[in-house]
Amino acid sequence: MSTVLLLSTPHYIESGDCGYCHDQKENYLGIPTLPQEANPPKSCTHITIGTFAHQMGTYDYSKFVNRGFRRLGRFLYKGDMLRGCCRMYTIRTNIDYLKFTKSHRKILNRFNRELNGITTDTSKGHVGLKLRDLIEIEANCGGKFYTRFELSGFTREKFELYKKYQVKVHNDDPDEVSEGQFKSFLCDTPFLDEEIEGTPEQWRVLNNWIHLQPSERKKHGRVGPTHECYYLDGKLIAISVLDFLPCGLSSVYFIWDPDYAHLSLGTLLGLREILMCNELGLGDYYLGYYIEDCIKMKYKGNFGGEILDVCNEAFIPLASVKDFMADGRFFTAAPKDSISAIKEPELKLERDPIRWDFPVVNVTQQMYGNSEIYKDAVTHSNTLIDRYKLPTPLLPNVLPGAVPMATLLNWVEAGEVGPHSPVTVLTKFGRVKEIKLKNLDARFQCSYLDMLRLFGLDVLRDAIIVHQ
Repeated sequence: MSTVLLLSTPHYIESGDCGYCHDQKENYLGIPTLPQEANPPKSCTHITIGTFAHQMGTYDYSKFVNRGFRRLGRFLYKGDMLRGCCRMYTIRTNIDYLKFTKSHRKILNRFNRELNGITTDTSKGHVGLKLRDLIEIEANCGGKFYTRFELSGFTREKFELYKKYQVKVHNDDPDEVSEGQFKSFLCDTPFLDEEIEGTPEQWRVLNNWIHLQPSERKKHGRVGPTHECYYLDGKLIAISVLDFLPCGLSSVYFIWDPDYAHLSLGTLLGLREILMCNELGLGDYYLGYYIEDCIKMKYKGNFGGEILDVCNEAFIPLASVKDFMADGRFFTAAPKDSISAIKEPELKLERDPIRWDFPVVNVTQQMYGNSEIYKDAVTHSNTLIDRYKLPTPLLPNVLPGAVPMATLLNWVEAGEVGPHSPVTVLTKFGRVKEIKLKNLDARFQCSYLDMLRLFGLDVLRDAIIVHQ
């Protein structure tokens, strides 16, 4: 599927203000021993690699999500897994991975009691509620509880709940929680107009799926950004900010009313969305980022699932790699029976990630603790400079999840990209022009090479780059 992808040049942002660890980590690097050739920061540093997507389709964003990116409004971002203070792993799950626990059952029982006044017998030997009972609990509550799918737009009611949540749950300064922030982060999107607006039939099916026959539920056809608003006794108590994507359902953010903390809304609605993915045939449920040593992000592991190994473009069961991430460390895996030499993966970013469901070992220290990898990358970078008169990219020469310098050099040597390559740019005068890479300023050339490493050739060939 081809859409107009309009991107700004990327930024590598180093900050002493991490919202996850608050810059308090003593062991903040991705591996225990990171060579000096990797240029590790001397203190705990939050690192964001990001760019603004001014326009993209859901098909494009599916690719980015499966390469470790997330969006906040129009901002696409990921972390530096080696040098940043907190490892942010893409996590996804589905109903097959979910282990419905006694704790989950208690939450459903409490919800049933709130809606219908019914307490399920939890005595020994009694079969309690199951996940699919959520459908009946909602369907039989007489409208006391309902949800409404709608456009991801601003309303005063939504903003007031967002502000209450940020202040009481995340301890934000009330004066810093603004309407502009809410609109920018959770309402604005880069998606196409037709994806944003949807069709009446899409909204009809989504807003009635609980009451539809199973065969009818999968006919929604929705792709695009959506707010699902949760109401109890006519009051807005939660908002789930979602992206319906070709690859699955992506959870952007979740807001809930602290006055209803007794309902464990975060867990309850996570369970509900996993169930919804199954009932509507949405595919996998993407929960955003998983951070092993952050209590605010680690809970996502309670839903089971898979973790993205960005170096191998592979999703691996969480249970197989959980120990690899202990103490907030970075991991990349290899098949357990692999006897190949440990070297930087030949990443090209040309395919969707695959599933690895076989035994794996952690090879991170052997790979990224090896100073020769960094020396080789410098050699490849110098070849680009000396032989092909291309500038040095601004991103680190070795960056997990990015195309290696060796691959970038191979592309240049094979004529896939080079000084004479045409680049489609949006000029500061609002004109779209095709310009040879060598005729653009050095700073833009650096950024373009960085974008090749972050997104791959297939994305950049069809993209328009903002040049200002």
